[in-house]
Amino acid sequence: MTDFQIPWGRIELPDSGFIIPLPGEQSVRLRRVRNELIITRISESGETESRFITGNEHSVFLEPGLPDLPVILKPSQYISILPSRKLDAFVEVPFTLRIFFGSKQKKIMLMEIVLKELSRSFFGNPENGEFAYFLESPLCCSIADYSAFESSVYCPLSIVNKSDQNLEFEKMIFRVPYLSIYKSSSGLIGSPVNITFHGQEQISQIVYRKTPPNTVEDSVFLAPPGAAEDKNLIRRSFYFFKNLYTG
Repeated sequence: MTDFQIPWGRIELPDSGFIIPLPGEQSVRLRRVRNELIITRISESGETESRFITGNEHSVFLEPGLPDLPVILKPSQYISILPSRKLDAFVEVPFTLRIFFGSKQKKIMLMEIVLKELSRSFFGNPENGEFAYFLESPLCCSIADYSAFESSVYCPLSIVNKSDQNLEFEKMIFRVPYLSIYKSSSGLIGSPVNITFHGQEQISQIVYRKTPPNTVEDSVFLAPPGAAEDKNLIRRSFYFFKNLYTG
């Protein structure tokens, strides 16, 4: 498994510049010209160049990021979680490449490069719904069952059914901006999300962990969440096959 050999963290730019290979016949070239940083995105459609007047006092940093909106997660297969049972799975989410300039204590993001475009959608009803990206997932229990290792973050998701009925949902909302990202020998890993389902008429308990998964022993912290968790947020989590319930 590989993260496409992107050198995460602080990088040194040689005089000749630095090229970052990306999935899908893409790359990014970084080079200094006097007090400027020139970032060139290269793809099959050509080259796009951007200039940043940065000065020479600080460094360039590379970090992975997750989508800036929640993800509407649709299982690619029918899933039913029986009472008192738990689903442990990984969600394969495309990452973005974020380029920063500054110091380790204070960095400014210069550019965010989206490697895979996700379609936009809407979750909920017109009164209290929200915009999100759409992602269909097999919800595999092992990272090894996936294949897009070079362009994805694998986000651990646990759903516990504490109700007296089967949990059979068509879609759910997965708030990826709240997740940190770590690097391990298995690839890029997101911080875990634990959901406890208490029934279709009750609010589900959702916990966004601040540490890497316990099952990953060699993890190294790479990037903080893209957004702070809204503790006052009370919105629907699941969309069921028959009706939309608060949960």
